[in-house]
Amino acid sequence: MRIGLRFLLLSPLAALLACGGSPTVPVGLTTPTTPAYNFNGTWKAVATSSNANFYPVSGLSGSLQVANGAVTGTLTATGSSSLCTALNTPLTVTGTLDSNQDLTLTFPIASGTGTLLAALANNPANFTYGSWTVAGGACAMSVTPMVIQQTSPTTPPPTAVPATITASLSGNWAIAANYNSAATAATEPMTGFLGALQFSNGSVSGILNAVPFTTGVCAGYIAVNGGTVTVTGGVLDASNNLVLTFPIAGGEASINAALGSNPQTLAYGSFQINGGSCAIGATPMTIAQYAPLTGTYTGTFNLPNAQSNVPVANSSISVTAVLTQATTSNSLGQFPITGNITVTGACTDSVSFAGFTSGDTFNYSASPYFTGSFDPTASNIYSAVYQSTHCTTSYQGTLTRQ
Repeated sequence: MRIGLRFLLLSPLAALLACGGSPTVPVGLTTPTTPAYNFNGTWKAVATSSNANFYPVSGLSGSLQVANGAVTGTLTATGSSSLCTALNTPLTVTGTLDSNQDLTLTFPIASGTGTLLAALANNPANFTYGSWTVAGGACAMSVTPMVIQQTSPTTPPPTAVPATITASLSGNWAIAANYNSAATAATEPMTGFLGALQFSNGSVSGILNAVPFTTGVCAGYIAVNGGTVTVTGGVLDASNNLVLTFPIAGGEASINAALGSNPQTLAYGSFQINGGSCAIGATPMTIAQYAPLTGTYTGTFNLPNAQSNVPVANSSISVTAVLTQATTSNSLGQFPITGNITVTGACTDSVSFAGFTSGDTFNYSASPYFTGSFDPTASNIYSAVYQSTHCTTSYQGTLTRQ
């Protein structure tokens, strides 16, 4: 398929260049206007010649925006030439997009001037043909055929107006990526966000904690620099569409979701991170508010058997946890939680503790060690683990609010 595309593109181009001309891409012939489709987003242009790897510039990618026909953005050039000193460096782009969807971009590059011409398709995600040139400088190159497409659109935030959800939205939230078991640090560097969000007349702010994949560059960055991010300027519109944006690890994250009438029911959406150590493409996710972990919870724990799912015989303990979660978060977006735990059975214990909740998890890592995850209504605590000076092995079980 690639060979056919090159032939269709290069045959008329070669004939044209033989006559001393340039590609006949109609550009700037009509009054610039903002197109009806969503032009704003991430774009990629790739040289189509079989010798593209030997060109000073073989690819351009980055973000572009248009307003009233004026295009602005930042593109990064890639290539194999050691002489082209501007490779992998952000280049400031300006240009026009007219009512025929003819795109013209210019950008300074290594003391020269680059020009990109293309007639865009009605669907910006479809490949369309064009060319670029670089006049002068260390990256100079003649007319180069290429294909260009939008790889990820950017949705403008909706106007902040009060949402139709009548339930209290401010509180503890969790955002989790829906990735499969084959996920790796390269494909899914970020697995979610946990923390506190505040809603007021359609505006959203708060503090979230990033949860990276267990290994990789993103995990390393957060381990050194911390993963707490500040959300400002978020929006929840009258149709319950939520849009959050915030800087993280040298890039920018965006979260989009349509919330249901009950915020403690899982809603679906997507998030992505453009640029930085945790960059990730559009990723499906779930989002929900998690009710306060307050009340009396009881359940039976056992010691797990390493060879089977059958608990170790005579290891059963009965656990009662009386918990109280604060209604406001601390400076890290965590909600403090205090409680008393009573244990009877294979071991006995009666202790107090003070930990915190964040999203769908709670944790107290000192003695006693007490941790687990819970559902959005905080009715059940799953995968709970308890260990203390009197119960010296990790007991596991489920707790249910009475």
